[in-house]
Amino acid sequence: MNRKHTDLEYEDELRKLRERLLLMGAKVEEMLNKSMQALVNKDSDLAYRMIEYDNEIDELELAIDNLCLRVLAKRQPVASDLRFITLALKIVTDLERMGDLGVNICERTIELNTEPPLKPYIDLPKMADVVQSMIKDALDAFVSHNSEHAQAVLERDHIVDAYYGQIFRELFTYMLEDPKTIHRSIKIQSIAKYLERIGDHATNLAEMVVFMEHGKDIRHQGRQKNANPKENKPHGVLFLCVHNAVRSQMAEAWAIKTFPMGVRIWSAGSQPAKEINPLTIKVMQEVGIDLQGVKPKSFSEIPIGDVDTVINLCKEENCPYIPGELSRQSWNLPDPTQATGNDDEVLQAFRKIRDEIKNKLVTFMKAWA
Repeated sequence: MNRKHTDLEYEDELRKLRERLLLMGAKVEEMLNKSMQALVNKDSDLAYRMIEYDNEIDELELAIDNLCLRVLAKRQPVASDLRFITLALKIVTDLERMGDLGVNICERTIELNTEPPLKPYIDLPKMADVVQSMIKDALDAFVSHNSEHAQAVLERDHIVDAYYGQIFRELFTYMLEDPKTIHRSIKIQSIAKYLERIGDHATNLAEMVVFMEHGKDIRHQGRQKNANPKENKPHGVLFLCVHNAVRSQMAEAWAIKTFPMGVRIWSAGSQPAKEINPLTIKVMQEVGIDLQGVKPKSFSEIPIGDVDTVINLCKEENCPYIPGELSRQSWNLPDPTQATGNDDEVLQAFRKIRDEIKNKLVTFMKAWA
């Protein structure tokens, strides 16, 4: 009789744990939703209320921690129950951190509401919607033990990263064109970064579900190199230098000529010149590559969501930086436009850089082709 009562009580404790986790997750979702409402509607009062609302999330974290520790001490669970309870202790940490990031969003919102709007908010609310759906689906997968739904959450993380890249590019363009927008742009970029971090925490939840169901730890796999070099082949390569008029144009042209089918290639610069340097066109024509009519590009024109490899070619301090978890290389090649001497010596400097870029591309390609 007592054994039956104990089992029912144990089951009730597990049920309460699931319910409190869902409640905490729902509060995080609500906080994120209303934080974005406060931003879009310039509602500072709502932002202040959401900052206070974080106290409820913190209280739930403590309650869930205490419940988990009590169950561990009293029931000494094993197998799937043990994984469920220990992962619940980790999940509340991720949820609490999401709440803190929601507070950060509200704080930046309050600051932005005191200034003239930079632009209508379009991508930020869309990004927040994806992040909210990731939180909800990850928690539903946790409670329902559905690893397939968890995998779907993992696959959605790249959408959040692509939104962040798009927002970053747009804000960078604003800052370059008008320094007066820098202060506001940095605050908006911070909000986008907070959303991106919340998406990472939702991804953590989904990874925990897979571990809970299959006992397989899949954390950090997206950051690890595959043991088979051919499976590390890049899908989108971006060559960067400041003016996109010499080195990065040479690299893009060589790569288009030599890389295998299926690899997308771009070049860009943070301060693109009006035209490609005439000597660049000349030395590339010598090797059968025609750059006539090609124009320098800003990296705001590049679909950053399709880029997985970034190669910086310049030594200059203001060579642009692209955010995100990307494969990166810095070749630090000198700018041949700074070469001194007569016309033949300057032309020879361009040829030297052209050939050095080709050799580096061949070495780069041997690692995966």
